[in-house]
Amino acid sequence: MHLRLRKGNSGNTSENKMNLTDLQTFCLVAKTGTISAAAKRQGVPKSTVSRRVSRLEDALGHELLRRSPRSVSLTGNGQVLYKRSAASLQELQNAADALLHADSEPAGTLRITTVSGFGHSHQFIDCLKSYGLKYPKMTVELELSARLVNLVEEGFDIGVRLHTGTLPGSPSLISRRLLQFGRALYASPSYIQKMGSPNTLNDLSKHRIAAHSMVDFRDHKWKHLGPQRDISAELPTPKWLVNDSTALKIFILSGAGIGLLPKFVGEDLCEKRELIRVLPAYEQQGNTASLIWPASRHLAPRIRAFIDHAVNTIGSTT
Repeated sequence: MHLRLRKGNSGNTSENKMNLTDLQTFCLVAKTGTISAAAKRQGVPKSTVSRRVSRLEDALGHELLRRSPRSVSLTGNGQVLYKRSAASLQELQNAADALLHADSEPAGTLRITTVSGFGHSHQFIDCLKSYGLKYPKMTVELELSARLVNLVEEGFDIGVRLHTGTLPGSPSLISRRLLQFGRALYASPSYIQKMGSPNTLNDLSKHRIAAHSMVDFRDHKWKHLGPQRDISAELPTPKWLVNDSTALKIFILSGAGIGLLPKFVGEDLCEKRELIRVLPAYEQQGNTASLIWPASRHLAPRIRAFIDHAVNTIGSTT
């Protein structure tokens, strides 16, 4: 398919044709960072990828890539084109997928991203496993990252984000609440044996604390799970603040101190007797895991099927 491009002024125009395959190839080079990676994704020789990008540059009249023997980088015009084209190409692909597979089971590749703490939880792993078994024509790609991933620009179908309060809105994304969960205190058996276990929140001032740097350890959402309602405690500043939940879990497992973990992480480790729940009458509440996906009028069957499957299998409160 070609788009006709008209250029000119003073009544004189010239016409070039831009091939959508060339545009798709350029966006893939921009996304993967190399011509060889884009060629591998498309199953074509590197020379074909180079030719398509050059043809696109000729059609547009602008250099889009700076090429070197080992890498490529986007020019200023290339960055503008990629940012404005990637989402539109994904929308076209979603529309095509919806038509091609409207009456058939989900097929293709589903790309998902989330943080490591949730990605390592048995609920999420079981969800991915059962989804793959339920739809044998599907391939699932999972990427765990501590950073805020741009689903549209990086080509992900689904993300799971952990947050407190309302998830910030975006016109390019749709969200659906998946799971509400609490955070609780845990320590290793070796730490408890050496340092003892606190009896009240105030006793935490005598202990070493580890927490996630994105979670306010001393915020007001602590709740007593029994009849007691008033909580007035001077909570200590954590000794360790870590921005990765897997590293935080390792700190606590190593006996470094008492740590604040999501219950879907901590309770798994308690069942294995690797951790002990500390002050079990208290927990932090108001935490949510939400599914997010790029807004589209033509949601691909593989994405719709995963949303329904995830909500049915792990959508609950823990």
